[in-house]
Amino acid sequence: MPRLSALLLPLFLLATLAACDQKPTREEKILANLPLQEAYDHNIGRMASLLAMTHPQLNEEQIKEVLRKHLTVDDQRKDLFKLYSEKNFSDAEFDTIVAATQDPQKARELGQSEAGKQLSEKLTGLMRESARDPEVQALAEKRMQQVEDELASLAVAPTPQSE
Repeated sequence: MPRLSALLLPLFLLATLAACDQKPTREEKILANLPLQEAYDHNIGRMASLLAMTHPQLNEEQIKEVLRKHLTVDDQRKDLFKLYSEKNFSDAEFDTIVAATQDPQKARELGQSEAGKQLSEKLTGLMRESARDPEVQALAEKRMQQVEDELASLAVAPTPQSE
C-alpha cells in the first residue's frame, strides 16, 4: 500500500500544478476586479434614502437592514455574473471595463472614444434588456413588495417604552 501512495503523490502534485496554471474564470475576474461590495453598499444607501421619504417614522439604518435582508449582495453578484458573462463581453471588452472602473482617467478617455461609446451602448442595451425581462421584473417586484411590507410592519409596531 505505501508503494501505491508513493505513485499517486506525483500524480496528485501534477494535477494540482495544472489546476494552478488555468486562467481565472470570468466570475473570478469579476470578484477580483470589480468593487461589488462598495457598489452594493452604495445602492442600499441610495435606496434607503429614497425609502426614508416614504417611511419617515423609520430611521435609515432600519431601512438599510430591511433592504439587505431582501436584496442581498449575493443577488447583485449573480446579476453581475450574468451581465458581464463571456456571452456578452469578450475578454478584451471586459478588461477595458475593469480598467475604466479602476482608473478615472482611463474612464474619461474611454468615454470620449468611439470604442468607449460603443461599449457603453452595449452595456446599457444589455441592462435594458435585462430590466425588460418578465422574470427579472417579477422577482424585483416581489422583493420590493417584501421590503415595503416589512417597512410598513416596522412603522406600526409599538416601540419599547423607556422606564
